[in-house]
Amino acid sequence: MPVDKLELMQLSNDEKRELAFELLDSIDEEFIKKEIPEWKLELIRERLKFDKNEPDDALPWNEVKKKYIK
Repeated sequence: MPVDKLELMQLSNDEKRELAFELLDSIDEEFIKKEIPEWKLELIRERLKFDKNEPDDALPWNEVKKKYIK
């Protein structure tokens, strides 16, 4: 099914958020069936722990995009 990305970008933030959650929910079942390797789980745990202990060290998403996505 073709999607008009420009049209999607014109949605309100609430509409975008709702659509994002619906899309994520639609893939959750498939994702849950896949086993996550232990090394990835450990990396996630480490990052969550760091974020919890150092919340002010996080960069806002717009800064991440400017710095790392070109």
